[in-house]
Amino acid sequence: MQKKVIVVDDHLLTLIGIRASLSDDSTLQIVGEAQDVEGLFQLLAEQPCDLVITDLMMPHSQQADGIRLIEHLRRRYPAIAVIVVTMLNNPALLASILKLGVQGLISKRGVQGDLQMAVRASQAKPFISPSIRHLLNPGHPVTEVEQLSPREVEVLRLYGAGLSVNEIALHLNRSKQTISSQKSSAMRKLGLDNNASLYLYIQEVGLA
Repeated sequence: MQKKVIVVDDHLLTLIGIRASLSDDSTLQIVGEAQDVEGLFQLLAEQPCDLVITDLMMPHSQQADGIRLIEHLRRRYPAIAVIVVTMLNNPALLASILKLGVQGLISKRGVQGDLQMAVRASQAKPFISPSIRHLLNPGHPVTEVEQLSPREVEVLRLYGAGLSVNEIALHLNRSKQTISSQKSSAMRKLGLDNNASLYLYIQEVGLA
């Protein structure tokens, strides 16, 4: 029985490349393609599938944030496996994506060789591209960030990008109190006691 696959990326050439990488695998059937988050969820409402292969950041989508996309997928379609294909090299963000239970985390630089291995992996033991695994090695500062929840990492990333608590709340459609609580929780976990030290830490680990 073939595994039904939906592929999502805002770049047409990447969609073509992924399609070509999977074309020789008779166990897979691509049943849909989308170029934004809205198109993905419209497809999922109409077309059952077993696996979603998706880009992490699609700036032209209303829901462009990668963590929110994966969270929505895991919550609304828990039986569907997810493989993330990305150009990002932010170790804290990549570690947060892994914590959401994806089956694979692949660098676009190695998609041709890595995608088949990710397809055959399991969510219990996901496949990670060697270049991404190198970023997540134990000697990297990201080990201190791994104790944070994906939503806390999301808040810190936006804070490090210069957004205020109010702006982050509007961006993520959460209350100001929720954002303040998540920011304070992250600071406690990291042992930071003021905004200046938090900002410096965000820059040091490459979270912004």
